[in-house]
Amino acid sequence: MNRNQWLITGCIGVAGIVLPFGVDSPVWMTVLNLFFYYAMLSISWNIVFGYAGLFSFGHVAFATVGGYASGLIVIHLGFSPFWGLFVGGVSCALIGVVLGGIVLRVRGFYLCLLTWAFAEVVNVVIKTEHQITGGTGGLITPGFFSGPQADFYSYFVGLGLFLLMFVFSALLFHSRPGLYLFAVRDDLDAAEAMGVNTRLWKVLGFACGGFWAGVAGAYYAHFFGLIDPSIGGLDEMGKICLMVIVGGVGTVYGPLLGTFFVVILSEIIRGSLAEMNLLIFALVMILTMRFVRGGFMELIQMANPWIKALLPKGPSRKGTPSSHPDET
Repeated sequence: MNRNQWLITGCIGVAGIVLPFGVDSPVWMTVLNLFFYYAMLSISWNIVFGYAGLFSFGHVAFATVGGYASGLIVIHLGFSPFWGLFVGGVSCALIGVVLGGIVLRVRGFYLCLLTWAFAEVVNVVIKTEHQITGGTGGLITPGFFSGPQADFYSYFVGLGLFLLMFVFSALLFHSRPGLYLFAVRDDLDAAEAMGVNTRLWKVLGFACGGFWAGVAGAYYAHFFGLIDPSIGGLDEMGKICLMVIVGGVGTVYGPLLGTFFVVILSEIIRGSLAEMNLLIFALVMILTMRFVRGGFMELIQMANPWIKALLPKGPSRKGTPSSHPDET
């Protein structure tokens, strides 16, 4: 990351610090925290799919596992919810290592089916083991803080996690491990011929994405005080796909823009158009894939070349879903 990128990150952080002081509605405070949750999930899935090219359709299952793992150790072992964040992330990273090892030789559509099956298994186990997980009724979890200002203080926990994950994603893009992930994505056979250990980087890609998704799930559980199997549903996975695709797959800033667009649009159409939200989101995704495959990031670059100069530059990466391979 160069100076301009650190400056943009700093501006995002300052805006995040100032924003809650101007929000006097508990509804919008909840919306802001939902943004942090979905942004973390989008960034983590972008690492798996946008960076490593592994189309995991069960990514939200990591958030489910992370949330339940954190909630259960806090309830039964008396751990702090802040330790629960770490435990949720590590447990999902370990699952990512196992899942990555299983799917080493699976590509494309079969990878999508296998990861979807993993998510369904997680969902079924949580619903059937109701004595431990609470079943479909969900699991009530302790919050980060107590008292009338609990949500306000918890907001800054979400902001800190979001910024940490965002910086990690940006640094990974410019690092040597990031180049290995892109090599796996662009041409697996060519990467193997050049000596890249593609098996190792597939596993690490799943583990890295799983860790951050687990942290996001643990944050969701302790902020809202309740976690249930619905956060691992197929509709939630579709929402994450929409956020990343609309924002810009394989980019650093794209998942942020896509998450902001989807979360805000969801609130706008929550009233009279609530029943049509799936149709609206489906149309948005279709139009994006048909006319602007690079998402918002491509539109921004086309509209203002000066903004393009501020964005991170990387080596040409053929095969990226974005039509501008020099932009993160």
